[in-house]
Amino acid sequence: MIKFFSTTLFLFGAQLAFSQFKGVIIDQTTRQPLADVHVAVINSSLGTITDKEGKFVLDNSSSDFLRLLISAIGYSTIEHVARREKESTIELNPSAILLNNAVTITAQRSERLSFDVAQSTSTISATQLAELTPRSTPESLMNETGVWVQKTNHGGGSPIIRGLVGNQVLLVVDGIRLNNATYRYGPNQYLSTIDPGLIDRIEVNRGSGSVLYGSDALGGVVHVISATPSFHSNGLQVGGRIQTKWMSAGMEQSIRPEIELRGKQIAFLGGFSARNFGDVVAGGNLGVLNPTRYDERSGDAKLLIRTGAQGVLTAAFQQTTQNHVPRYDQVVQGGFSLFEFEPQTRQLSYLRWESSAKSPWLRSFRLTGSINRSIEGTISQKNNSTEIKKQLDEVNTFGAIAEVQSNPITNWHIQSGIEFYSDKVNSSANVLNTTTNSETAQRGSYADGSTISNLAIFTNHQLDWRKFQFSAGGRFNNVTVSVVDNVFGNQQINPSAFVGNAGVMYKINTKWRVIGTLNTGFRAPNVDDMSKFGTLEANVFEIPSGSLSPERSLNIETGFKYNSPKLSWTINAYQTKLTDMIDRVTASYNGSTTFDGRTVYQKQNVGEALVKGVEADIEALVVKSLTVFGNVTYTHGENVTKKEPMRRIPPMFGRVGFRYTHRSGIWIRAE
Repeated sequence: MIKFFSTTLFLFGAQLAFSQFKGVIIDQTTRQPLADVHVAVINSSLGTITDKEGKFVLDNSSSDFLRLLISAIGYSTIEHVARREKESTIELNPSAILLNNAVTITAQRSERLSFDVAQSTSTISATQLAELTPRSTPESLMNETGVWVQKTNHGGGSPIIRGLVGNQVLLVVDGIRLNNATYRYGPNQYLSTIDPGLIDRIEVNRGSGSVLYGSDALGGVVHVISATPSFHSNGLQVGGRIQTKWMSAGMEQSIRPEIELRGKQIAFLGGFSARNFGDVVAGGNLGVLNPTRYDERSGDAKLLIRTGAQGVLTAAFQQTTQNHVPRYDQVVQGGFSLFEFEPQTRQLSYLRWESSAKSPWLRSFRLTGSINRSIEGTISQKNNSTEIKKQLDEVNTFGAIAEVQSNPITNWHIQSGIEFYSDKVNSSANVLNTTTNSETAQRGSYADGSTISNLAIFTNHQLDWRKFQFSAGGRFNNVTVSVVDNVFGNQQINPSAFVGNAGVMYKINTKWRVIGTLNTGFRAPNVDDMSKFGTLEANVFEIPSGSLSPERSLNIETGFKYNSPKLSWTINAYQTKLTDMIDRVTASYNGSTTFDGRTVYQKQNVGEALVKGVEADIEALVVKSLTVFGNVTYTHGENVTKKEPMRRIPPMFGRVGFRYTHRSGIWIRAE
């Protein structure tokens, strides 16, 4: 990695009359000032970094105090209350322990220290991502507590959380749903369309999330949070960095330049990634996996503009395009000589405005408008066939979110909001006969023109009372799925769901926490469930389904957390009951139970299952700058309906390792 030196420019112009909150941050042990410490206003995009003297200045006029979240690499993250016009001296405690010291947004839809929430969470921080240098975003989740990643193909990778995968796990980017109308069950490639270079951190909320984030969060939520530029109070700083990576045998060549601007009223961060992946080379004399090569191009930009005394306007854009991504499994065992995604594209644009106010019922509010575009093309040719089939599925999603943070009394925090998402599916296919060079149009994978609309209202409450923290929330969701199908007939369903959660955490002392939670969740049927038509696996041919109802879950969990400067650990046990599960059942097409040599299936609400397990992780400081860490996950799943083991249950897995970091920045990690 190469870092550019920053250059400071001074801009002149009118200054708004803000009230100032000042402070200086020092090392608790050495008493020396700390530079480049991130100082963020909780539940806001307002924030800054400290200068070389450890000082920071924040402007705000909506309150006499600000709740700040202060973080720096190698130090414990802390919350601090800053008072108007009073300079604070804030001490940070050096700590090599990462577990339980991370910040989580996903658990409560607001910033909290992970140690102080009842939910089971994992965070892969920017520091960990820099050390792991993952080839793809799914690989960054491998061996995390409670998360098993299955890679069916080199360009894919899907997290399995508590035995659930695909459209039963919700993917979120910067608070915006990534799951759309065509997300399917089973291992898929959606998470790999997020460039790991743009990520600040990844949060995994296990076993809950439907109340705050809606449909699909049966197993949990994977929340990818992109890097955000910081404001700076002294002029305009310009800087950047270049990351590059080469692997032997041509398995990877990648480069990513970035540029960042930090000013008092404006901040910008942008980057571009070019990545080429060669065929995977196996160890020893096992040979090469062919075909597994593909290339990827990504670009992203985020602009922050201060609006008034406490408002921030954010404009962001992300795009990833992957070309000729092969399905190695289909070529090896699926009967195809060619099967690849071409192209595979994700595009997200959003505009977000957030501000704060003095009213206790309107401490802060956030408005977000987003456009999410997903393009998935496939090219396939069966063995010994003269026909090449090309399919193209495009989903355009419009989203609108209004959120309010309330704080009626000191210890009562409320997050409420309204969400609306609208998906439109465009699907087409054609077959090229290579002998006659003629093309024939066919029905696409889905009914072209199908739509989904999703409207929800939610509220979540957290109350701290003495040594207890109580949390409770609810969401009402209404979904309309309209399938326009000239071949199999039009369909429309209008399912609704009410889900809730409740939790309690008992703070035995500053180091111990006891937690217990209860969550209900749901997954509304989508266009993939209702109108899928075609080959999915080596022996599966799926036809559209009739009326379907939402899948539902009930999750009960209990556990312990411990956190100290030299030792941190968590352990929890859970049980999840799944009802009305959507599963494939044998069916017939044109009077036959087979088509094109494959068994015909159709989806129905026929399943009931029970999943239970134990998750634990630990991290300990052995000597200064040297930590040991480990985790273990055990999952047991039973399909109650079929009286057999549940599909996709991972084996018991875990890891153990050590990490050493020198004050110069050099690090060594082994697992």
